[in-house]
Amino acid sequence: MLNRVLHRRTSALVCSALTAALTGCGGGVDVIGYDVTIQQTSQCTVTGAAARNCEDPAVLGQTSLAARWFLETADDGVSVTVTTHEGRTIPGLLFDNNTNVINTEGCAGEGGRCVFVRRRYQTSDVNTGCSTFGELIFVGHFPPDAPQRLVGRFSDVAGNTEECGTPTINEVVFSVNGAKVEQPAQSLEGARP
Repeated sequence: MLNRVLHRRTSALVCSALTAALTGCGGGVDVIGYDVTIQQTSQCTVTGAAARNCEDPAVLGQTSLAARWFLETADDGVSVTVTTHEGRTIPGLLFDNNTNVINTEGCAGEGGRCVFVRRRYQTSDVNTGCSTFGELIFVGHFPPDAPQRLVGRFSDVAGNTEECGTPTINEVVFSVNGAKVEQPAQSLEGARP
């Protein structure tokens, strides 16, 4: 009996702490979860001086992934961070979708709001000069007639320089289509204090 009472109290404490962390109590951050469907639309590689080699889009489109992404908005209403299903956090901005800031696929003046996040990285070996690099970009929008939805394009570019051997650039592009969820943390969905 004592174990059951302690378990309930511990569960309630953990749920309260997680809920406070996810809702940004005192932290100045609002966290929203989106259940997204991710569909690969393009996968291309450039190796050395060879021509760009791309996979067949029809084959790529045969599978999709269902996952959960998180969008954290700071108190300023402009600074955001997207966390992907792989735990990658990408900082950026939230703004009106009217082509005044950018005009690109995923945010081309459809109305509503846009989110643009990007993270670049580079590593370099001081002994060999070999450098690897990459860039993650998500451009999406919340349609004005469906503001609970998140629709956009996610790209993952990675490569290396000729000092690593043959210079290579790989680019994978995904379409993202998501819906806002009531409870951002899946671990809390089944938890009942």
